[in-house]
Amino acid sequence: MSDKVVPRPHLEQKLAMAKQCSHEAAIAGLKAAAATAVCTAIPIFASVRMSKWARANLGNPVAKTVIISYAAGMAYFIAGEKKVIELSRKHAMEAAKGTGFKG
Repeated sequence: MSDKVVPRPHLEQKLAMAKQCSHEAAIAGLKAAAATAVCTAIPIFASVRMSKWARANLGNPVAKTVIISYAAGMAYFIAGEKKVIELSRKHAMEAAKGTGFKG
């Protein structure tokens, strides 16, 4: 047997596509997290200034940070997962077109 590795262009293409898809998902998640952080921070800071209940319960910086970071984290993972699913469906449909499958 030879010790040479046989190049597999199809496998390399799939690996490159997977890297691109994960990068796109990370970017989509980052955008969603940034937008969610801003959209969550504005009402929290406004409510602390206007509401006695919010001032008493959300007055410390830790409470505000936990709420904002939790919302941003959830948005990151949800948007990233949606992007991964969208891209996998797109690539599956492209692969199915070549086979003649009519499902």
